Amino acid sequence: MKRYLKAGAVLIGLTPLTYNVNAQSDLTLEEIVVTAQKREQSLQDIPAAVSAIPAAQVQDYLGAGENIRALAGRVPSLQIESSNGRQSPRFYIRGLGNYDFDVNGTQPVSMIMDEVALENSVLKSLPLFDVARVEVLQGPQGTLFGRSTTAGVVKVDSVTPSFESDGYVRLGYGSRETVTAEGAVGGALSESLAARASFKYLDRGKWIDNTFNGAGDDFGAFDEFAYRLQLLATPNDQLSALFKVHGFKQDGDQPQLFYANAFTPGVKGLRDGFDPERASHDALVSGMDLDHFGGSAKLVFDLGDAEVTSITAYDTIESFSQADIDGGIQGGPEAIGQLGGQAFFSVSSGDGLSDHSQLTQELRFSAETDKLFYQVGLFFLDEDITVDSADFANSGDRIQLTQAQQSTRSVAIFGQTEYHLNDQLSLTAGLRYTDDQKELEVIPGPGSSAPAAFIDAEDDYFSWELSANYALNNSWSTYARLATASRGPVTLGRFGFVSQADTEKITSFEVGFKAELFDGRARWNSAVYTYTVDDQQLTATGGTGNTNELLNADKVDGSGFETAFEVLASDNLRLSANLSYNDTEIKDANLNTELCSATPLCTSLDPIVDTFPGFFGTVNLVSVDGNPLPRAPEWLFNFSVDYDYQLETGSLYAQTDWNYRSDSNIFLYESVEFVAESRWIGGLRVGYKNSDETLDIAVIGRNITDEIVADGALDFLNQTAFVNEPAFWGIEFSKRF
Repeated sequence: MKRYLKAGAVLIGLTPLTYNVNAQSDLTLEEIVVTAQKREQSLQDIPAAVSAIPAAQVQDYLGAGENIRALAGRVPSLQIESSNGRQSPRFYIRGLGNYDFDVNGTQPVSMIMDEVALENSVLKSLPLFDVARVEVLQGPQGTLFGRSTTAGVVKVDSVTPSFESDGYVRLGYGSRETVTAEGAVGGALSESLAARASFKYLDRGKWIDNTFNGAGDDFGAFDEFAYRLQLLATPNDQLSALFKVHGFKQDGDQPQLFYANAFTPGVKGLRDGFDPERASHDALVSGMDLDHFGGSAKLVFDLGDAEVTSITAYDTIESFSQADIDGGIQGGPEAIGQLGGQAFFSVSSGDGLSDHSQLTQELRFSAETDKLFYQVGLFFLDEDITVDSADFANSGDRIQLTQAQQSTRSVAIFGQTEYHLNDQLSLTAGLRYTDDQKELEVIPGPGSSAPAAFIDAEDDYFSWELSANYALNNSWSTYARLATASRGPVTLGRFGFVSQADTEKITSFEVGFKAELFDGRARWNSAVYTYTVDDQQLTATGGTGNTNELLNADKVDGSGFETAFEVLASDNLRLSANLSYNDTEIKDANLNTELCSATPLCTSLDPIVDTFPGFFGTVNLVSVDGNPLPRAPEWLFNFSVDYDYQLETGSLYAQTDWNYRSDSNIFLYESVEFVAESRWIGGLRVGYKNSDETLDIAVIGRNITDEIVADGALDFLNQTAFVNEPAFWGIEFSKRF
């Protein structure tokens, strides 16, 4: 880590030596305003690593029928994946995340949607539409956002009602018979009332041939519909009230596509001849459904130099996903290691929420003087869920059902203050106290052999941060930040396999600079960081069964750097790029996990420390001490080029973006086969806009080189993989009014 700190010191030490280049025009980059500290600030003024993705870029990335996973790697250190397809996305920042596929698993990255923390992973499936911006807060955010933010925060802000009439409609059609429709309309209802209604519809046809049924497109279809209704009331100058109702409905024939024996034993990467449009599933019933409804009320009382904010939110979801987990056609010994084959027996299972409710309440007070800003607040979370886990025969008949009922209660008090000692130097300090309580009960259902069980976990803890920001001049500033955060105790009980993990705590230190160059035509932000996580919560998935086990690692160390650069090279050319390096290492000499029991067996790169007989044969325990964290690529790189050519009636434009991800191990252990491979994913958009940019017609492409690699795997039956989306080409029409 010393080399990173030295590099950062050199960069920061050189910051006064700015280029003195005279701009050739009045072009300047637009100011990026974010709410990363629960108030509007310029991105350049925040003493922490924060990245923003503007609304137009978010729409470009999602234009191919993608969901939030398409934002992976678009800003430094952000990785997103899911073994549940379009449900339950899993976020990673600076290498820290959780690849647990349980629907009650917690993550060290919190997703905040319109200032409401979404606790359950299924809630995070909500589609993005009519978005104002997406912000990514890298590093621990334990003071203002608290619970489950040891890695950072992904913060999504929707467009809110205004008293000026506006709206848009966007239509698209493309590969795999993908149809999209999205729109919004809003404006004043009276002098003190404004409203906005928005929606998104997405439909995709069947595009995958199941070799079990012969030739033909058998599955891959889904449809989604989401809506949002908002009402803004401003009865006087002191009160603003924003009310929101939103919902989401999703149906499909496959939650995730699994491909049996997609790896070749002893070889990294998908085997030759792999085709994502051909799968081999002998389970006759599969599918996914999700039904969400929620609402919130945000009240803001303006007291002059002070402000009181209350945010109350309630959300409820029902969901279930069922799939052919082994991804193959059952055979005998001849199927061992064969693409699309599964030896001896099949596994079809499903999980979902038959009951879910989340209630959150935040109340905060903020005030500002010439040199001082401070805010204090209270936060409350109450979540109750019932998880259904079921096994099925290939015919679709349910074999057994096991339920897990879990309740989570979290109460916190927090505060943060920022003091400007002079025009150049400001100091920020924050403190949060949190009390978490969890209860989990396993309830065996029809056909279940799971024993009844009960877990009661509770902990309280403090999180804090100290930071300083120093403005070297009007263009350059440097900062340093020391911060902690914690993730409270977690519990699991899938299929009756009960486990729990104690609270984890991170201590992180980072230094960085933020700069505006070439008279505002360029922006360059960078950070160098190091952290230590004590009692890191980890999940051992699979091994010898379709289960998860929670673990605490004694310590995990991480370090790295992040840099982002954007420039208006000319009147019609914009370039941007970002790069991050994240190095993680598990440090626990006693931490062991089960090696895969796949048939054929994977090739372990870790030492075997113990063996013992298991239900399906010998169980090998391997040491994971010294391994990097799973699903944590060291390198992420993204760049984009935007060019437009002016016409009398408007402009022709072309945009391309390319995203690189380096290799990462899929599981806690390391093996030759189970690797999420490095990849380059490219996008393209070519179109026409009229002179006032209210009309946009474009051809769009995603993964235009059709690069297919493994994103994840299952290791308890065979060498099963799931992969990224193949190439997409389509057309899109949008009209603003």
